[in-house]
Amino acid sequence: MKKASITSLTGLYPLPSTLYPVLIALLSLQALFPIRSAASDYTWLYPGARANALGTAFSSVADDPYTMFYNPAGLSNLRNTEALFGLGRRLSPLAPAGEASLVYVRPAPDTANRTFGFGYHAVRQTTLGRRDSILFGIGDSFVLKYLQRPVLYGGNFRIVNLSEAQKGHLGIGFDAGILFASNYGLKTALALSDMNLGLGRSLTILTLGNSYRYKDSLFALDLKVRGSYAEVFYGLEHAIFNGLLQFRAGKGTSLNGPGYLAVGLGVNTLPWILDFAASFPWKGFNQNAGVYEMNAGYRFNVPTYTERFVGDAAAKAGALKTQIDDLRAQRAGLETSIAAYRVNKGVLESDLTLIQSRMRDMEERLKNLELELIEAQYKKDQPPPKKPVVRPKPEKWPKLHKVAPGDTLRSIASKYYGNPNLWERIYEANQKHISKGLPMEGAVLKIPAPPPEGRK
Repeated sequence: MKKASITSLTGLYPLPSTLYPVLIALLSLQALFPIRSAASDYTWLYPGARANALGTAFSSVADDPYTMFYNPAGLSNLRNTEALFGLGRRLSPLAPAGEASLVYVRPAPDTANRTFGFGYHAVRQTTLGRRDSILFGIGDSFVLKYLQRPVLYGGNFRIVNLSEAQKGHLGIGFDAGILFASNYGLKTALALSDMNLGLGRSLTILTLGNSYRYKDSLFALDLKVRGSYAEVFYGLEHAIFNGLLQFRAGKGTSLNGPGYLAVGLGVNTLPWILDFAASFPWKGFNQNAGVYEMNAGYRFNVPTYTERFVGDAAAKAGALKTQIDDLRAQRAGLETSIAAYRVNKGVLESDLTLIQSRMRDMEERLKNLELELIEAQYKKDQPPPKKPVVRPKPEKWPKLHKVAPGDTLRSIASKYYGNPNLWERIYEANQKHISKGLPMEGAVLKIPAPPPEGRK
């Protein structure tokens, strides 16, 4: 561990305001256990090939049974009965250390999100001693009222047997942790581990962790504080082949020596799970530093990898078929809309032709009306000249009339005067041509002007 000054634990990621009282309470609990000089030793070591391949940045990942040793709140993530066994070997300039571990988790029957766990971890190092830890854990969750997101919490009861320099100590203690996940793949964890009594010294560790999952990649970071010592651990995991293989890398936890890069491989052939961890020292392969660990586990009552793969493929095929059916339905709808559009287009074109014809007629009528209006305005502005009154020429009297056969004085008066009763006026002017009251045939009679009162 490297010595560092810790000014703020929450600066790495803003915790929800409702979690600050919990943080203060956990820090107060840590203050109850005085910290002695905490040089790197085997009391820092935790099991789990996957967690060690991630550089022990596992407090916010917390999704396999070894979460008991890093953050018991993660037990609520486990909804299947599962058992894992592990063996490991750590290299050190002083002496190598061997590890063995066993974990078993089982969800509580008829209780949602509650899971019980049991864990055992044994470390043996010739020069320093040995450590045996037995854990009984429980994890549960509740929904945060204001964010409507679940908050996972959990705790362990711990029994520890620690032997150093021919001195043995038997102690009891507990672990506690919380875990909060956002809607965007980001998770934050706060864990207090190894709060023990009866071991002669305090091993309490405060861990603040963050992790982020993007598609098939996971990024994790833990800040671990033990007394006046602090160190940041980080890890990376990437899955391929539908989760069949996972490749991992992270900053390792050194044992009495230099640091190293931890790498790992996970093989998820459900119901069997295999995890491997190995290491590369920072400053050369000749250094005695690193870890080599293997876990084998069995998950009960789950589909095999082949069944899950086939099921996932069938689900994807079903989803694609549904999308194809939706696209076909959309295509049919579009074709119907296009047909209706074409019909409407024909009707609109017919209406447009009729309207255009009517418009041309109206334009012609409008032109005629405009011409009539111009003509009427012209006539109004320039009236035609008045024609002079031509009075008829006065008739010339007397007139001459040659008596034809059958003429009588009355017929001649009717012809020239329009009144047969004026025959006497003709008689008085032509007595010499009158015989027995009748004009003589062939005689030329003189027709005088009618009386002043005119014709009657």
